[in-house]
Amino acid sequence: MKIPIADIEIVEPAAETEDRAKEIQELAESIREHQMSHPIIVRPLNIGGKPYALVSGDKRIQAHKILELAEIEAEVRNVDEIHGNIVRLHENLKRTNLAWWDQAALVQTLHQLKQREVGMDPEKPVERGRPKADEPRWGIRDTATELGRALGGISEDLMLAQAVARSPSLRNVTDRRTAVKLARVEARRMTSAIEAAMPTEESYNEAFCGDSVEILKHFKDKTFDHCVSDPPWIKFFDKSLTLDQRTLPVFKEVYRVLKSNSFLLFFCGLDDYHYYCGTDLPGDGDDVVHTKGELERIGFTVSKTPSIWQKESALSRRGVRPWEYDRDFEFVVVAVKGNPTMVHPTAVSSFKRRPIVPATKLIHPNEKPVSVVEDYLQDISYEGNIILDPFGGSFVTAAACKSLGRKWIIIERDRATYEKGCARLGIKV
Repeated sequence: MKIPIADIEIVEPAAETEDRAKEIQELAESIREHQMSHPIIVRPLNIGGKPYALVSGDKRIQAHKILELAEIEAEVRNVDEIHGNIVRLHENLKRTNLAWWDQAALVQTLHQLKQREVGMDPEKPVERGRPKADEPRWGIRDTATELGRALGGISEDLMLAQAVARSPSLRNVTDRRTAVKLARVEARRMTSAIEAAMPTEESYNEAFCGDSVEILKHFKDKTFDHCVSDPPWIKFFDKSLTLDQRTLPVFKEVYRVLKSNSFLLFFCGLDDYHYYCGTDLPGDGDDVVHTKGELERIGFTVSKTPSIWQKESALSRRGVRPWEYDRDFEFVVVAVKGNPTMVHPTAVSSFKRRPIVPATKLIHPNEKPVSVVEDYLQDISYEGNIILDPFGGSFVTAAACKSLGRKWIIIERDRATYEKGCARLGIKV
């Protein structure tokens, strides 16, 4: 049946946002062209002279207003406010474009409404064991049955909703699986004073997909022993590519989560070296003027000279002018937080000679060989140390850690690259 829009009371209007306004405009265009696919839902009401209260379909009403339509197709259901809210939640959960945090919040709200409906207090912890015959009970399994979903997925949604309530910045992590891992890290840390001081062993050997800055915010200060990585370069052979502005903020978070007396090692080009490590220039007389690099501004102490990985039998003329030598090496920045020592008691050469990964075996265009990363890990770390790589790429750091008995955390923001890295380590995505 069609009813006048003026007869419908919207009891809890949704907040107006840019995204919502765009969705309503697109919906209006769709209704103009194809009509409305299914009616809104209302319930009988008598507030301010209006006979109906909206249960579900607020955007459809707003779209009709844009189109200057006075009536809308509606289904009237004789339900109370709680049942009306449950109907609306079911409708919203059918949307295919829900962000994971929206879905989690809707599932939690539905779960709590059903608990209230049977007479339970959602704020009161549920006692373990079989309930008494006359005791109201609505559990996670009941919500799973209500929605026709697996029990594990509903449990995960409820955990995520609680985690977002504690830490709203978790919404900045767009990948649901990564959010679940971070929520579990948070949950384990809260279970006891011991875990609050030091994450459990289960918190390590994990791969996360998303922005490193946002993900690292969920790790405590002084969590990692060392960091070994291969960040995006400042200059590329493709002139259309420029400095990745999201790289430097990652190193600020890295400094925070590294323990005292730790190493930061990462592969780079000459431009990167000057940018991150500074430049020594001749001054008046015999003086040398040192311009601070970005790592020093953060707080790291940087080695005066880089380490060098020479690529065996891998001369490259890419980007090299006719009068320049072929390039067969990469710099490795060596920086520290505090004043650590190398593992070896004797002098350690800064020169590493290792073959490149054959082109037929590459899973990432800038992939480093496991052997060279293993060399560096053996120079700076011990078995059982926790190694961070915030620019996961081919996951070579994780592979080297696995072979040497180090714990690791890998972060990669590109979804396709992340999935390839997980496949390399046998991690289920």
